[in-house]
Amino acid sequence: MTNNQKDSGVSDTMNVTGIIAEYNPFHNGHAFHIEETRKNTDADYCIAVISGSFVQRGAPALVNKYDRTKMALEHGIDLVIELPVIAATSSAETFAQGGVCLLDSLGVVSHISFGAEANTTSDIDMLDKLADFFAFEPPAFQKYLDLELKSGCSFPAARAKAAVLCLQQMAFDSMNTDTVAQLERLLASPNNILAIEYMKAIRRQNLKLTPSVVTRNGAGYHDTDTDTELASASALRKFIFQDNSCQKADSKVLNQMLTRTVPDSVRELLLNAYKTHAFLQEDDFSDLLYYELRRNFLRSASSDPDTECSDLEKRIANNLETFTCWSDFVSDLKTKNQTYTAISRHLLHAFLGIDAELLAAAKNCHYAPYARILGFRKDASPLLKELQEHSQIPLLRKIAKERQSLTPEQQNLLDLDVYATDLYNRILFSKTGIQRKNEYRQPLIIL
Repeated sequence: MTNNQKDSGVSDTMNVTGIIAEYNPFHNGHAFHIEETRKNTDADYCIAVISGSFVQRGAPALVNKYDRTKMALEHGIDLVIELPVIAATSSAETFAQGGVCLLDSLGVVSHISFGAEANTTSDIDMLDKLADFFAFEPPAFQKYLDLELKSGCSFPAARAKAAVLCLQQMAFDSMNTDTVAQLERLLASPNNILAIEYMKAIRRQNLKLTPSVVTRNGAGYHDTDTDTELASASALRKFIFQDNSCQKADSKVLNQMLTRTVPDSVRELLLNAYKTHAFLQEDDFSDLLYYELRRNFLRSASSDPDTECSDLEKRIANNLETFTCWSDFVSDLKTKNQTYTAISRHLLHAFLGIDAELLAAAKNCHYAPYARILGFRKDASPLLKELQEHSQIPLLRKIAKERQSLTPEQQNLLDLDVYATDLYNRILFSKTGIQRKNEYRQPLIIL
């Protein structure tokens, strides 16, 4: 997708800002980000592109995508669109590309807002320079990256070290220690890495989106502290799943923690999910994962014995006999070079049946084949009208009716999104007895 493919461009009748998020779950930090976004971009409307039933760390969402849509619409978002599952469960690069290209394809979005651990103008300028660097990597970068990987670093750590070394070389080793420390600090934050990927995707795809950075306050991405108003989503999940059981968290203590960290309406929804055992995590899907991996192993064993297998695939086959649960299996497969989340994403793709054909179809449309609307606010009807006029990809509101108008490739990707949610809903039913409507009968969330 390039600017040449655009029509007259972003609508000049309204100011629309896009946000890419998971809201897993929605918390005070997200509310702060939306509020700051509206101030910084003078937005008439905010569109959120969110992950669906599964999220980027290779796990199911804590609660279903329609509840998370409601959370967003109640706290400053005007329209919620689902990020297709292939992009939502891929690396930071693909996750960012899918979200950015989807927002750009709507034809009405002028800005994209995201959080970053960038406390100064210098930090934000450096993130911009790093986005340029990664968008157009010099040949020396790959050499440094290979060396760091061979030394035993994980990919994220190796990438950061290789970037610093390469930038030092490009500066003829004149880079001062403060700048090196700044680079290392910025590249150590998952939120900054995503921020860089958003800006990189905009450059590579030559998109007309203006980045707007909101400095994150409170806990960092991996911070587990919940004794703060601005706790991270991972801290909330860790608290809920203490000792790998959502029932280990006392309801009174959970209520106190949520009162401190999330808006009131979100607290009520999460407490209800707690009472009905409706929180999902990867280990709830362990049996289905085992059956799928076992089926894949039998299928590959009966095919060409000379077929090359990756090192990870060999480790999966060798460890399958001792499989106990999803999380333990990932831990058993983990190496210095491969992170827990990267392995969990690989298993999730196998679990969902994401093959080379589906990956190619998603890549061909920049991971943005359509815009599937999950919900909107009634007072956002002018925005919907603008979308219908300017969007360069199909807008989906009633997929039972609209699926037939899609190309075969788009239909296959939509079917994958539907299948992912069907599996999620089935496990939810097995665990709780809660039966949700299937994707063809599920109404939009309208507030």
